[in-house]
Amino acid sequence: MRWLSDLALGVRLALGGGRTSWVRLALTGAGIGIGVAVLLAASSVTTVLSERDARSSATQAVTAESPPSGQDVLYQAYWNTEYRGDSIDGRFVRASGPGAPVPPGTSRVPGDGEVFLSPALAELLASPEGELLRERFPQEVVGTIDRSGLNAPHDLRFYAGDATVSEEGGTAVVSFGGQLRERSLDPILSLLIVVGVVALLFPVLVFVGISTRLAGSERDRRLAALRLVGAGAQRVRRIAAGESLLGAFVGLAVGVALFLVARQFVERVRLMGLSVFVEDLTPWPPLAVLIGVLVPVLAVVTSIVAMRRTVIEPLGVVRRTKPVQRVLWWRVLPIIIGSGALLTQAGTMGGADGRASEPILIGGIMMLLLSIPLLLPWVVERAVGRLRGGAPSWQLAIRRLQLESGTAARVVGGVAVVLAGGIALQSMLASAETLVVDRRQPEADLSRVQVDLRDATPEVTAETVALLGRSVGVERVHPLQGLAFVRGEDEYGSMNIGTCEVLRAYVALPSCQEGDAFFVVPEEAPNSGFDTPLEPGQRVTVVLDQEQVPSGPQWTIPEFTEVEQGSESGGRHYGLMVTPSLAEGLPLESAYASVLVRVDPAQPDIAEHVRNALAPMTWQVYTSYFGDTGVSQRVEEFQSIRSALLAGSLITLLLAGASLLVLALEQVRERRRPLAVLAASGVPRGALGRSLLWQNAVPLLLALVVGIAVGGTLAALLLKIITQPIVLDWAGIGVLSGTAALMVVVVTLLSLPSLRRATGALGLRSE
Repeated sequence: MRWLSDLALGVRLALGGGRTSWVRLALTGAGIGIGVAVLLAASSVTTVLSERDARSSATQAVTAESPPSGQDVLYQAYWNTEYRGDSIDGRFVRASGPGAPVPPGTSRVPGDGEVFLSPALAELLASPEGELLRERFPQEVVGTIDRSGLNAPHDLRFYAGDATVSEEGGTAVVSFGGQLRERSLDPILSLLIVVGVVALLFPVLVFVGISTRLAGSERDRRLAALRLVGAGAQRVRRIAAGESLLGAFVGLAVGVALFLVARQFVERVRLMGLSVFVEDLTPWPPLAVLIGVLVPVLAVVTSIVAMRRTVIEPLGVVRRTKPVQRVLWWRVLPIIIGSGALLTQAGTMGGADGRASEPILIGGIMMLLLSIPLLLPWVVERAVGRLRGGAPSWQLAIRRLQLESGTAARVVGGVAVVLAGGIALQSMLASAETLVVDRRQPEADLSRVQVDLRDATPEVTAETVALLGRSVGVERVHPLQGLAFVRGEDEYGSMNIGTCEVLRAYVALPSCQEGDAFFVVPEEAPNSGFDTPLEPGQRVTVVLDQEQVPSGPQWTIPEFTEVEQGSESGGRHYGLMVTPSLAEGLPLESAYASVLVRVDPAQPDIAEHVRNALAPMTWQVYTSYFGDTGVSQRVEEFQSIRSALLAGSLITLLLAGASLLVLALEQVRERRRPLAVLAASGVPRGALGRSLLWQNAVPLLLALVVGIAVGGTLAALLLKIITQPIVLDWAGIGVLSGTAALMVVVVTLLSLPSLRRATGALGLRSE
C-alpha cells in the first residue's frame, strides 16, 4: 500500500504550497474542467437522440382502414403551415367516442373548437410577433402539449378539435406508439457526421492533456527537494502522479459543475435551429464512466511523458539545460498510418450505398489529427533555432522559444488541431453541398401562391376561391382541376383542366382557345412517366379512387400541342392540360384541385395574409408560397447536419480560446520572477508585452502552416472516399486562420494585466 501513501503525499504537496499552489490548482482545474464539460455534453448526444426517437415513436399513429367493431377511434387530419419561415405542424382531430386514443402530450382529446398548443407556439401567439398568426388559431386554448408529445422545446405543434374531420376526410387512429421507421442517412451525410464528431472532440482531449502539464517547473523543484531528503526516483514519480491526479479530479469536479449549471439553460438556447430538453442532455452512463476514467489516466500518462527527459536529482533538475534535439521519424508515423488507412477506403462512398468501414475512417482521421501535436514541437524547435537578431522584444521572445519551445508548441497545438479539423469539415461541406443540394429548385416568385385542396368538392373549391377573393393583396385567382388516368395495366398519368386564362397562369402557351389541349414536357421526365410516348386517340381509364382498381369511365386522348415547361411553371405541373369542353362527361366531382393565386409582392407578409384568409378551411387546404422555395428531405438533413457541425465548431473554438488563455496566464505566473528582474533592470513593460505577443504569434504561425497542411491532406483523402474532385475551400481556410490569429491577439491582451502584476516589485520576492 506504499503507492497509496505516495499518491497521498503528492496530493498534500499540491495542496500545501500556499497561495501559489492554490492558484496553480485553480488554473489546472479550469483548463481540464472546460474540456470535461464539453466531453460530457458530447456524451449526451446519444441520450438526446434516443429520447427524441422514443418520443417520435410514441407520437406515431397506429391506423386501421377498418377499425374493429365497437372500438372508438380518433379521426385525424394532418396539417402544416408556415409563419415567417418557421414551420408549424399539427393535427385536426375528432373522437368517435369516449374511448378514443388521446394524442401524446395532451390530457384529453380536444373537442370541436378547442386546441392544445406546444409551449413555444403558445408563447409565439401571445407575443406581439405572433399577432398576425392568431387569426389561424381562433380555437379556445385548453392546455399545452408536454414534452412527451414534442421533439424539442422550440417545436411549433398543436392538436385542434374539428367536427368536420370525418371518416372520409381523416385517418382512423386506433392507438399511438407505432414503430418508428428507421431512416438510413445518405453515405455522404454519414461521413460528414463521422468527420465532424472526430474533428470536434479530438481537440478537446488535446486541451485536457495540455492542461495536466501546467506548472511543471515548480513541481520539479519540489520533487528535487524530496530527493534531497532521501526519496527514491520511483517514489518521486509516484508522488508526481499524485499531484497530477489531484488536478485531474479537481478538473472533473469543475467540469461536472460547469455542465450541470450550463445544462439548466439549454432549453433557452436555439443554436443554428437546434434545441434540446434539459432532461435529454444527460450523459450516456458508459461514456460518462469512460470520461471519469480517461481524464485521470490521461493526467498520469502526460505527467510521466513530461518527465521522460527530466532527471530529478537532490541538487536540482537536469532539464534546465538545453534538451536534446527532437527526432522526426516517429512523429511522421501517424501521418503515414492515417493516410494509408484512409486511402484503403477511397471510392467506397462514391455510390448510393456506403461500403466504408467506420473504424478505419475514425482511426485514420484520429491518426492524422494526432500528428499535429506530435509534429509541431519539432517544427517550432527547428524554425526558432535559425532565427537571429531583431528588436529587443523579438529577441526576448525568440530566445525564450529557443530555450523551451515545447510548451509554446503544446499551447497552440490544440488550436492547430481545431484548424485542421475545420478545414476538412469546410471542404467536405462544400463538396457535399454540390451533391446534396438540388440546384434545380424552382426560383423564388414573390407574386405567386399555390393552394392545394384536400377535399376538392365543388363546394369546397368555390368556398376557397371566395375566401381568397377577399384576402389582402390578392389580385387574381386561378382554380385548376385534375384527374388521374391509367393506360394499360400500370402506366398512370394526369390531366389538368382549366380555362385558357387559368392554363396560361401555369404554363406559357403559344396560343389557346376553348377546345385546345397541350402536353407540357418537363425537363426531367419528357414523357410524363410513360415508357412510350403519349399519342392522340389512345383510350385511357379515368381513376376515381387511387386505392382501388381503376374502374372509371373511358376517355380518348385529344389532339394536343407539345410545349416545354418554362421557369414560370415552378416545376409543379406537367403532362396533359385541357380546356373544360374536352372534359365534358368526366366525373369532375372526383377531381383533385389546386388554386394558383396572383398576389401583390409589395404587400408586407403577403403569404401570411393569404394563409389567414384560408384559416376557416382548416385541414382542407394546404398553402405553399413560391417565394419560399421548398427543399427536399435530403437537403433538410444536410442543413441540419451542417447546422450541428457549425455549432460544434463554434463551441470548440471557444474552448480553444479559453484553454489558450488559461495556459497563457500560467506561463506568465511561472516566469513571474524572471519577468520582474527584467522590468527592474530597465526593460520597458511594453517590450515585455510585445515579447509575450511574439511568443504566442510565432508558434501560432507555424501551427497554422502545419494545420493547413494536415487539414488539406485530410480533406483531399476524404474527398477521394466520396470520389469528388479535390477542391479546398480557401475562403473557409482564410476565415478559420484569421479567427485563430485573432484569438491569439485577444488572449495576449487579456493576459497583459497578469503580466503587469508579475513585473511589479513584489515579483522579486524569494522564499
